[in-house]
Amino acid sequence: MKKFTISITTTAAVLALAACGNGADEGNNTGNNPAGENNQNEEVNEEPDVNLAEDNEENNEETDDLNADNDNGMNTDNEEMNEEEETEAVLDQDVQDFNLDVTLVDDTEWNFSYTPAENEDEQPDAAISGDDLDLEGEEGAEEMEAYLSDFNIDAASDEQEILSEIADTFDFSEEDISSYDLTIDFPEQDNAVEWSWDEEEENGAENNAEMNNDTENNG
Repeated sequence: MKKFTISITTTAAVLALAACGNGADEGNNTGNNPAGENNQNEEVNEEPDVNLAEDNEENNEETDDLNADNDNGMNTDNEEMNEEEETEAVLDQDVQDFNLDVTLVDDTEWNFSYTPAENEDEQPDAAISGDDLDLEGEEGAEEMEAYLSDFNIDAASDEQEILSEIADTFDFSEEDISSYDLTIDFPEQDNAVEWSWDEEEENGAENNAEMNNDTENNG
């Protein structure tokens, strides 16, 4: 009976030791390769969720905005430069004397003259004549001041520029103008500036230039 009891006790002790050994192994395995560490590695190894298409679209929009701002800035600068380069109206240049003679292709002659008053209580000396029209005095002065406020030339303007301005300001067509003679006394010039243009002379000069070129080419 004692032998049987000892055997049972011994067997229970062996089983207990075996159970402890297995528990230790499991603990060691858990320590060597913890499940938490594996999960963290998986989270670290996961690539970030980045939408490249949206980033590219945002970058393109920012670039377009910058280009638009630059274009607007350049356009503004160009407009300011053009405004600075635009010739001032003759009336605003304090001219001392203005006289324009225009002959049309139908031989109609027009004259526009204007001399500002020397004193505030005096009236400018102005006149417009041509094609059964004759304006003088206050009416002529008002009409001439309206014309000269739209007539944008200066002492450096050339004959072709003046031809275009005459047509635009005095309601002529360039094709109808046969010739003109213009004299303006600018305050900054020592002498009055004169321009003369004649359609026949210009056409003759162009024809002579063409003939000279043909002669040189044939020679």
